[in-house]
Amino acid sequence: MRRTLNISHIVTWMALLACTSPLCCIQHCVAQGVFNGSTIYISGANVYIDGEIFNTGILQNDGNVSFTGDWESKGQYKGDGIVEAKGNSPQVIAHHDQRIDRLIINGWGTKYIKGRLNITRELTLQEGIVEVSSRDVLRLKEQAVATGGSPESFVDGALTVSGNGYKYFPIGKHGSYAPIEFLNVKGEPSEYSVEVFENAPVVSVDNVIVRKALYWHRRDIVGTFGSSAVAVSFEPSYFDNPDDIILVTGTDWESPFSAVSDVELSNGSKKVVTSINISTPIIMLGEISQQWTEADFYFSTALSPNAARDENRSVRIFGERLTDDGFHFQVFNRWGNLVYENTSLAEMSSNGWDGRSTKGGNLTSGTYPYRLTAVDKTGRKFEKKGVITIIH
Repeated sequence: MRRTLNISHIVTWMALLACTSPLCCIQHCVAQGVFNGSTIYISGANVYIDGEIFNTGILQNDGNVSFTGDWESKGQYKGDGIVEAKGNSPQVIAHHDQRIDRLIINGWGTKYIKGRLNITRELTLQEGIVEVSSRDVLRLKEQAVATGGSPESFVDGALTVSGNGYKYFPIGKHGSYAPIEFLNVKGEPSEYSVEVFENAPVVSVDNVIVRKALYWHRRDIVGTFGSSAVAVSFEPSYFDNPDDIILVTGTDWESPFSAVSDVELSNGSKKVVTSINISTPIIMLGEISQQWTEADFYFSTALSPNAARDENRSVRIFGERLTDDGFHFQVFNRWGNLVYENTSLAEMSSNGWDGRSTKGGNLTSGTYPYRLTAVDKTGRKFEKKGVITIIH
């Protein structure tokens, strides 16, 4: 049997599932699950629901409602009260494109946003992760702000905002907290979302080591985003030279990216702040790198299987420039047919290639074209072509 709960300073009717005090209708109430098909009035009261709230009627909240189960409002939700999700187990919040004045995220359980949820005043993150899938929307209306945020409580998914001025995104991905701030958005009034992603495609920027583990992507929804200075937090221990942190920005993965070196470090060198406005939607962290020298990469191009010295019996890669990412070494015969290939940088650095085909047979004396592709430690694509001479 479903029962309804009504609380007001002026009570018209009330049905409580559980109540710890005879004054709960005015000051405090505890109930175990609320299923409302009629009307609930909460005026200046603190209501704690140790369970779910399911509303198909009218819920007028001008107080403070906290709950530990799921929240679904298919009916009408009204009022300027506080809604607090504080379960220590997973909770689903389905508000069906209605508004909540202030939403507090509390309790260690993950909060799953389903459908569209609009916040008109404040989203407060205290404990617990907020999951927003690509099908759902968590939107801060123009005057709304986000507060809080930490490695224990952030939005995993897109956070959508409206308007200009300062915009704070306490977002992250899969346990990694990566907040970003737009310090003063300018341009036409617009609506846009920002989300953190993992494992960016390979990006090449001269003299920059591009950190692709996490990156931020803005998606414009309505209007035109102008530009803004940006502040990004980072963990200094992840970088070789934290004092050389910069931002790398781009429009899309098919176009060139640029380094934003006009930056300042603040907050104990844990935040990088741009001194100029940027407008490109993709933002990554980078680290200034020195130019590679010839000693950082060397590839021998002659071998003799019968040489007296072991090091002359194969060709190897020397130096610390390359990474395993995308490594591919190929050798061809004079007719352009592939005779040998290797995708292990470690093997080509230690053992190298000894002049035998992939099938194991010794190749005859002569010259053999080769192609070597990889990604170097600055994140740039690396390619080298030439010929290898085999002498028997």
